[in-house]
Amino acid sequence: MAISKHGDFWNPTKSPWNYEQYQSDLERKMMVRLESDPHVVKWMKRHGITIPWIDTQKHQRRYVPDFLVEYADGRKAIIEVKDPTKLDSDDVKRKRKAAEIWCRQRHMEYEIKTVDK
Repeated sequence: MAISKHGDFWNPTKSPWNYEQYQSDLERKMMVRLESDPHVVKWMKRHGITIPWIDTQKHQRRYVPDFLVEYADGRKAIIEVKDPTKLDSDDVKRKRKAAEIWCRQRHMEYEIKTVDK
C-alpha cells in the first residue's frame, strides 16, 4: 500500500483554512471522509497541538496528532490515521496512551482510524 503521498487538499468547507496539507494518502482519504461526514462540523490538520510522550529509550518526545475534529453534538476529538500494520508498534502504543490521557484531561476523545476506502 503506497501511503507516503504528500499534497494539498484545496478548499475544504469544514476547515478554517483554504487548504490543508496531507502527509500520506491515508490522511487525504480521511480529509475526504471528514468533509462528507454530516456529523463533523469542523476539522483541521493545522491545529497547533503537541502532546509529550516517552519513547522506549526513555527520551521525551513530542507528538503532533493528525486531526482535530468537532462534531455537531459538541464533542471534540483528536483523530490519528494509521496504516493497520503499524498499530501494534511500541511507539504507536506509547503515543496513543499519552494522547488518551491528554484528551481525557481536556474532555476530548482520541481515536485511531485506519482508512480503508
